[in-house]
Amino acid sequence: MSKKINEAPIDYGDRPERMAPDIQAKIQGRETTLSDNPALDIDVDGDGVVSSFEEKLASKRFADVVDKVKQYTGLQDISGPNAFMQLQMILKRAVEKVKSIENDNEEYLENLAIDLVKKEMSLPDDAFQYDVELISGMGKIDTSKMRTQPDDEPDEEKIMKAFGDQDVDDMEDDIDAFMDAMDKFDMEKAKRRFINSLIQGASKKGHYMYNLVSDELNRLDPQLLNLYGTLMSIADAMYWIVPDQITQMMAGEGEGIQGSEEVDDETDPPTIKAKGLFFPVLIHELLKGVYEALGSQGLPDDPKAAEMVMGSEDTLPYEIWDLRLGPVIWEKFVESYPERLFEDDLREIQNYLFSRFSMLSTEEFFEVAREILKGTDKGKQILNRMVDEIIEELRQYDLEDAFSDYEDDDDDDDEFRDFLGDLGISLS
Repeated sequence: MSKKINEAPIDYGDRPERMAPDIQAKIQGRETTLSDNPALDIDVDGDGVVSSFEEKLASKRFADVVDKVKQYTGLQDISGPNAFMQLQMILKRAVEKVKSIENDNEEYLENLAIDLVKKEMSLPDDAFQYDVELISGMGKIDTSKMRTQPDDEPDEEKIMKAFGDQDVDDMEDDIDAFMDAMDKFDMEKAKRRFINSLIQGASKKGHYMYNLVSDELNRLDPQLLNLYGTLMSIADAMYWIVPDQITQMMAGEGEGIQGSEEVDDETDPPTIKAKGLFFPVLIHELLKGVYEALGSQGLPDDPKAAEMVMGSEDTLPYEIWDLRLGPVIWEKFVESYPERLFEDDLREIQNYLFSRFSMLSTEEFFEVAREILKGTDKGKQILNRMVDEIIEELRQYDLEDAFSDYEDDDDDDDEFRDFLGDLGISLS
């Protein structure tokens, strides 16, 4: 009875298309990587019962994906095995055509991807360095650095040392202290899981950002725009209509990887390294790298604690659910932005806001996340206040920088006066 109360049906509307049965079952049974996340503990119906928010997110996202496929393929019904085979054939032809065009224009498309991401995110030229590659075919992505499974659970001593408030020796016989350390570890993992879903959701928009450079792509080949739409919409649909068991198995074996990203923070400024099989995938990976750099502020300050959290949450199989649900979670986040953040002179503040949100303590983080997902005025007010604080801090920073330059100018002026004085020249 309790389970039935907490479950809600997937809303397919009047569409005949359905998710793979095991995907729907996991969502309704609260068995996804986000099911137990505190951000999704929301009273959907306002009846005082905390129910899964995933059904609502999944219903919206699946409908969007199906509509995109129909828009670009012209098919009116993509349900059933015959439609699935037809989609596979359409996808295969699109891949062949796209690569025949891209292979002759790789360097141009690589530079175009960088320029597009910098412009869309209002990134200063000196914010990052970029190392991008449009690869020629499947199997060219190095998956050796990707986690196909979570790291082994750290032992008690490591958890207490990284997340405890006392020395390990003092905590050994203190059950309460140990449980507090475990709770902190679990909350940091849940926070990282939600940030990862936001990162995937934000970068997923890169699949269709090619429309912003339609003139440039049309000059290469007028077919590209529709080919990219066909390619990316079907690829998105496969995450929903292919059984989760198969998708997770492939991810666990590092198969079918179309792109990769890495942030090298040893360089100054940091370098975003991105590889993609197609131009839209390359944009996705570039965006993901930038948001990863911004969202890293949400990790624990202690490097060992941060590595333990990432080792537990940053895996390819977990990424599958982030790709499914992350886009609509990101939409909810952006919908709570103050309208002024979409003006050209303030768009850069969006990047600061994402970092500031990621830096909140776990308790504050999940409180704000729930308000954002519910779309409340309170959530919008909190983000608006954060934006005010960011703008004020940037204003103070600019003032301090200006005063610093002024003081430096005064020092240079004095040195110049002394130099002239040594020559017997007076400067009034």
